[in-house]
Amino acid sequence: MKISALRFLACAMGATFVLAGDLSGRAAAGVDVSAVAQVRPALPVIPERTFDVTDFGAVGDGRTLNTQAFKHAIAAVKKAGGGRLVVPPGVFVTGPITLCSNLDLHLNVGAVIQAPASFGAVGLPEPTTVRSQAEAAALPTPKPLISGRDLHDVAITGLGTIDGSGAMWWAWSERAARAAAKTEPGRIVYRRANLVAISGCERLRVADITLTNSPKFHLVPKDVTDLTIERVKVRAPFNAPNTDAIDPGPVTRAWIHHCDIDTGDDDICIKSGGRDVLIEDCVIKHGHGISIGSETTVGVSNMLVRRCALDGTDNGIRIKSMRGAGGVVENIRYTDITMKNVTNAIVLQLDYVDNNRPNFKGDPTKMPVIRNILLDHLTIEGSRNAGIIHGIPDSPITGITLRDITLTAEKDFSIKNAGEPVFERVVRTIKPGVAAVKPKIVE
Repeated sequence: MKISALRFLACAMGATFVLAGDLSGRAAAGVDVSAVAQVRPALPVIPERTFDVTDFGAVGDGRTLNTQAFKHAIAAVKKAGGGRLVVPPGVFVTGPITLCSNLDLHLNVGAVIQAPASFGAVGLPEPTTVRSQAEAAALPTPKPLISGRDLHDVAITGLGTIDGSGAMWWAWSERAARAAAKTEPGRIVYRRANLVAISGCERLRVADITLTNSPKFHLVPKDVTDLTIERVKVRAPFNAPNTDAIDPGPVTRAWIHHCDIDTGDDDICIKSGGRDVLIEDCVIKHGHGISIGSETTVGVSNMLVRRCALDGTDNGIRIKSMRGAGGVVENIRYTDITMKNVTNAIVLQLDYVDNNRPNFKGDPTKMPVIRNILLDHLTIEGSRNAGIIHGIPDSPITGITLRDITLTAEKDFSIKNAGEPVFERVVRTIKPGVAAVKPKIVE
């Protein structure tokens, strides 16, 4: 590591270091996200027609199953050439809903679209646990509560709530985990439904709604061009398994902003194929922070994350992949971010182990790559671990710049197979009980 100056200062908290490299303020080599800062995806074009789901027999009493009413209402919107489908105040229980093009599903204040609290109500058997991927492949995949495929011009808007009634699914997940610990080696496979999943769409907007209690992931836009997610609130208990909030990928031109997230897994996670992604002005509590990966097969590039606050998450900034996954993650910048009480503030790793795929091998000839990453103007308080930058021998992480960062942590950086990360004006305070040494480099 090249550090032009290292100053040790005694302080009451423990030990403080100032790592100062090149003080010119130059841009990090290989990182240019100026165009990403201007990303404004094209918005859906929705005809000015309004439909009310209650006109098709829907009853918002929290008991009536409204699956057919939603089906007929969406069919009417489609036949008319598109429009806004309004859900008025009330609790509308329904099975899976399939959207159409040129549709704005609009939930008024006080409107709740809710999954049934029993498997039989939506025609599903009790979840089954199996002990192999082959057995799992034979199981039916539960449909998302709201889904759509091969669409254009779709919106989900309004100040209402979409509730996945996830508790019954989480209980099965916990049972499976306990059973796996008591049986032969290998994992027990358990399938759960996502809450909202839109696949293959041009111009998708999700705005102002609350997503809560998903059985699995809350919002999964896949193969989307021009994606806007704004002012969305996502809520699930911090111990609810795999309840990712927002998981886009592949996406091209995505703007995620002013979201409020508190879940039990990845808060925002950009999957393989993410291009030109702007994430800004989000508030995150609990969960696994703002992530890329671990699916990186076709890479992630041109991404800017700025003006976000994280409090109490397991991870803050995280890029993860593994041997055999392949793909290049590059030209990424995280700037103007605050973290409080985050377990792992900065994680860049190619030695990730996916507990959901412990035997993953992928293509052994395909090594993932992480390069040209800039992290600057970060304020980190009360972290357990300052950072982990771990490449693998066949694919060292390169082009990492950390600049204008102030942090307090119990443990210092751990760095291995990562070339020469550049530290510029990084002030690190290591709390008592941890050896105050420079960042550890393991060759």
